[in-house]
Amino acid sequence: MSYFGNGKEGEKIFRGAYTYMRNTNIYSEESFEVFRDKKEMTYTFVSELISRVSTGELLNINTIYKINKDYTPLYVDINRSLGNSAVNEKYEFDMRRTRINYTFTNNDGERHNCELTTNPKFFITTSASCSSMLYLRSKKFDNTGKNYYTIFTSNNHWQFNEEPSVKNIVIQRISQTSESLKVGKSNLDAIQYKLTEQILGNEDGPADPHAPPAQENDIRIWCSQHMTIPYLIKDRDGTKIEVKYLNNLDKDQ
Repeated sequence: MSYFGNGKEGEKIFRGAYTYMRNTNIYSEESFEVFRDKKEMTYTFVSELISRVSTGELLNINTIYKINKDYTPLYVDINRSLGNSAVNEKYEFDMRRTRINYTFTNNDGERHNCELTTNPKFFITTSASCSSMLYLRSKKFDNTGKNYYTIFTSNNHWQFNEEPSVKNIVIQRISQTSESLKVGKSNLDAIQYKLTEQILGNEDGPADPHAPPAQENDIRIWCSQHMTIPYLIKDRDGTKIEVKYLNNLDKDQ
């Protein structure tokens, strides 16, 4: 995997890979590299996700995710390819105007552009697990309470359907200290978090006080100490994303 070979990525500081499993079946694999540019004070996550779909074809998703020293997304580039189809999504953050320029280009070369209004603290979701928890360091984290984050998410996969929308998520730290996490044959030091989507209001009025409580559909994430790169992500339905390896190549450490 290479970062377009343009020589501008800076110093490679991490590399790793994940296995995506549903129960015991492996359905995807992700490999990634992280680069640091000391001059620009930026970090760039470069990942490749490969899945085999029901037709036997390979789905490739290549993502470039660039952040500044404050963990604000500056540039996100997503390329999807399946058979003869290829599409591109691109986000570019204009810090001066606090706007995100979004571009979607479909397989026929048709381009759709829009401008997204945002506050200075935001996150952009992608299919890449390596960069999925970067927002944890974008602002001061409350270790004992709930933490709220604004994220942009897109439903444009192979055609442009609508502008990316805003969702709000809630993150809580499960314990105050790190815990030992066994992944494969390795015992890893990790911090566990719980992620839920924030539901704003209830237009149907107050809930039935006699109804049984709804089960919280949360996701559990065990993060490493390395730029919040996850070791393990699990949901309640038996799907999990597990690190295969994570190599620290940082010469400054």
